[in-house]
This record gives sequence, C-alpha cells and structure tokens, in this order.
Amino acid sequence: MNEQQLEDELVAYVDLLSDPRDPDKARRNCGSCINLLKLMKRLCFLPEKMQLAAMTNICKRSKYVDNQVCEGVVREQGPVLRRVLRTMDISGKDGHLLCASVLNTCPYPATEPWKLPFPKLKPENPYMHKRSNKTMTVLHLSDWHVDPQYEAGTETFCTKPICCRSESTDFNNILSEASPWGSFGCDSPLALIESMLEYIPNAAPNTSFAILTGDIPPHEVWETLPTYKTQMIQDMSYNLLHAHFDTSFLINTTLYPAVGNHEAAPTNLFPLRDSDLPSGARHDDFSMAWLYHALKENWKGWIDEKHLNRIHQQSGSYVSYPVDGLKLISLNTNFCYNLNWWLYERPKKRDPNGILEWLIGHLQKAEDMNEKVWIIGHSAPGDPSCFHDYSNYYYQIVERYAPHVIAGQFFGHTHRDEIQIFYKEGSQKAEDAISVAYIGPSVTPFPDLNPGFRTYTVDAETFEVIETHTYITNLNESIEWSRLPLWYKEYSAKDLYGSNDNPYTPLSPAWWHHFTEEMELNNNKFDQYWVNRYKSSPLTPECDFVCRVNTICGMRAGKSELRCDYIPSEPTNRPIILNRKDKDACGISLLTKEFRQSNATL
Repeated sequence: MNEQQLEDELVAYVDLLSDPRDPDKARRNCGSCINLLKLMKRLCFLPEKMQLAAMTNICKRSKYVDNQVCEGVVREQGPVLRRVLRTMDISGKDGHLLCASVLNTCPYPATEPWKLPFPKLKPENPYMHKRSNKTMTVLHLSDWHVDPQYEAGTETFCTKPICCRSESTDFNNILSEASPWGSFGCDSPLALIESMLEYIPNAAPNTSFAILTGDIPPHEVWETLPTYKTQMIQDMSYNLLHAHFDTSFLINTTLYPAVGNHEAAPTNLFPLRDSDLPSGARHDDFSMAWLYHALKENWKGWIDEKHLNRIHQQSGSYVSYPVDGLKLISLNTNFCYNLNWWLYERPKKRDPNGILEWLIGHLQKAEDMNEKVWIIGHSAPGDPSCFHDYSNYYYQIVERYAPHVIAGQFFGHTHRDEIQIFYKEGSQKAEDAISVAYIGPSVTPFPDLNPGFRTYTVDAETFEVIETHTYITNLNESIEWSRLPLWYKEYSAKDLYGSNDNPYTPLSPAWWHHFTEEMELNNNKFDQYWVNRYKSSPLTPECDFVCRVNTICGMRAGKSELRCDYIPSEPTNRPIILNRKDKDACGISLLTKEFRQSNATL
C-alpha cells in the first residue's frame, strides 16, 4: 500500500468513526477502530514532517473538522502520538483500551487486578470525630475557561470548537450575536468572571477557604503553543484571583487550586518521568517543567513554601492545611485521563509518577495523627474519561481511608453540577456508602450550560459537608440586564432534595444514595436533579428512560467501571445502555460545532 492509498483508507475509517449521524454504528465497529490505529501506527514510522502532513490532510479530508483546527491539533498533538503509537500493541489491550475509552467502539478491557499495598490494615475501631454545633463555609470554583479573545457582537455559531471570536465571524451574516457577559457555545469572557468574583462576597461573606478544581485556559485545543501563550492566560487569571482572594474587603480567603487538563500545552499531555519525549528544540516544552514552575509562582501566598517547593517533584500535586485538623490533598488527576496520550506508552504504569503511593502516604499520616482529609482534583475517578484500572486502584484507597479519614472529595471537568458515591466491599447499598465526590459546576457556559459556582456548609469538627448551595446566572436573560449579570442562588441540596422518607443524616453518603433511590421512583425528584445538573440552562437536553438509568448509575459510580454507558468485555450484572442522549460536557466535540456534546475532551 503506497502513501496515497494509506491516506485514503485512513480517511474512510475516520469518516466512519466520527460521523455524527450514526454514532451507534460507530460504537459497534470495534474492528474499524483497531484498523484505523494500525494504519495510524504505520504513518508514525514515516519521517515526522511526512507523518504530520499526512495526518493534517486526513483530518481536513474527513469533512467534520475546521481546516485551521486540523492543522493546529496535528501540529501540537502529532509529535506525541508519533512516539506513543509506535510502542503500542494495537491488536492487544493497548488498542482496545484507546478505542473503548475514547470512542466507545470496543468492549472495555477488563481491569488488571492489583491489590494496593497499604502501610497498615484499616483499624477495626478507628478514631471518629464527633459532629459539632459549629459550621464553616467553603467556596468551590471550577472550569472557568476564560477566553481573552471573546468579543461581544461576534458569532455564537461557527466551525471552531469555541466561537464568539472575530476570527470565526462573518460580520455580514451573523446568525446570533455574542452577549457582553457570555454565550452558550463559547468560553467565558473576562467580564463574566469579574462579575462572579464581585458577587461571591454577597453569597458567602465569611468564607473559611476556597478550592478551584482546574481548567483556567479556554478550549482552544488547536492553538495552545507556544507555551508562553497558555502561561500568560494562567498568569493573568491568577493575578485576578489574588486580587480578589487576598483583599480584605473582597473575598478575603485562601484559594487552593488543582491542575486541569487544559493547563497543559499541548492540551492534556502530561508526560511521565520516564516518557520518551520527542527530541529537538521545537519539542523542549513537552516535559511540562514550564507549567509546574508557573504554578509554583502563581500559587505563592496560598500554599506553604515547603509544599510549593515540591510541586514539580509531585507533578503538580501538593498538601496543605486550610484550617486546624484538616489536611487538603490536591491531586493532578491527569494521570488517569484517557486523552493524555502519554499514558498509552508501553510499558504502561499502574501508578504513573507514583501519585497513588504518595496519596496513600499522606492519608496514612493523617490517620496516625487523627486528622481529616479533603481530596481535590480535576477529573473525578468515576468519570468515563478516567481509566478503569486507575479508577479501581483509587477506589481501593477510598475504601481503606473512608469515612474516618477522608471527609470529602471535590472535582470538576464535566462542567455539570453532580455527585458520585463510593461504597465498601463491592456493595451499592445506602448503609455501605462511605464517601461522596462533589463535581463542581463550571463557570464557563460551554457547551450549553449556565455559569455557576457552589458553596458548602461544613461541620467545623468532622469537616463533612452538611449542605450545598449552587449559584448561577441565567444567560438567557442577559438582554434584560441593565448593567451587570444577575447572579442568584439556584438551590440548596438539603432544602430541595430532602424528604421525610430519607432516614439518613443530610448529605451523608447514605443520604445521597437514598436520594438516588427516590429518583428511581419519583420522576419529579429526578427532574429536579436533571435541571440543576445543567444549572437551569434553557438548552438542557431531554432525558428519556435510558438517560435516566445511566444518570443514576453514574451517580453511584465512584469508579468508572461501575458506569452503565460502556461496552464491557466480561459478563456483568449492571445494566448496559449505550444509546445515551446525555453527553459529556466537553467532547471530541471540541473539533467541530456539531460534535459539541460527545464523549471526550481534546
């Protein structure tokens, strides 16, 4: 097969697997995905310039992706794919894992069994903190995706992953003009973020501390390089955050951030310590050393110096103490992320960069000191984008150290207002629920959500969440705003979801599980959760029976293999329902407007 024939065949496979008109057909076509990867691997043995040119041409010929986006994505991601694909066993687990986790076209490979070693056995009668009569307030921000190129009056519908920019606007033929405060299908203008930061002291005037669970840069996946461009956006954003959080008459509290997949340039690509990085001057930034150094500078004043100095050593993860008795552990969860191509490089690692071992060490110290722990990160372990193996191992850690040590988990990434529940001993019963992961709503309205943020009312002794409050602004009403966006409280979880039929302590893991049981029996309960999940967006999708089953299943899936929306490789007792109507907020959709809600984030 010559190069032209190879390219023609690749285009045919790409069209088959990316055609939005028939996604179910693509999901059934595992063989096509494997063949596509085999041909892609062949391309990777050509000289790099020829490989990248061929990949760019294939992308452009596929009809579904903007040409400029094709050129940029291949230019930035292609050199890493070149290194990684050449090491992969395409016909074996490697190829099937990529096809399953990214495109859902193959059965998901069975989890590789590994019983994590712990320093000590779980105590039979661990020290349990007693609930107090005192509470504190914690602020949760996530996924603000500020776009410096956002411009009011530009087009909200375009062929790029994000719109509302002059470069993607035909000013002689605008279908829908971007609002000064933000628009569906676009990332956040600076004005929207500033209005939110100015409103927060009204919503939470006495905030004890705050968390930011990742993703500051925009979804500009085709133009993240040179790295100083992405770093400049982050530097600007953290300067703004410091101005509000470090000022006595504004928010006036400490912010603890986590690393999102969009913090990297190129997007998603966090190499391991022993990754085979591309050589040459144009690839010098692939190590992410620039990012860890920038985060160290941007986080000064919030994190103790001794922990800041270890940011690079721990791949952006760190520990800190927001208040006495509470240890906060910030994890770089991008070593679980299915679009971090470095994770497919053979030989694979069970614990990339030793982050899980590091986490266990700090949890064990907390147990020995009778401390409570919060874990924050970007992608939750129950998200479909988190590898089943890694998620399984993380789940073992939660089972070992919850509920007596781990008092809370907080993530972002999906852009929605969600929760995930963890259980012990393979159960999914209320009495066996041991931990809850809170998924923070995004500030960005991308793809079709209202902007939002959340606060928690927390017991000051046990550090358990006993109430949540979600705040939003309704972009559909922006034309009526006279001066600034109108932010308001959308709902409180205990007030809205509570009932006399729920016998458990409000917002405990058991309480949340019982709520999912009520959702199964009561359509009104489900509908309340569904609307809030999308922050009352007028573009909230319909949710049929299949969607409802998958949503509740996902709420009970603290690890991703417990989800119901993928093809298993082995028999399972869980429901398997693939034709979901509810798609993830950030999908392969980032390549084109029509794909805005599919299954993975580039």
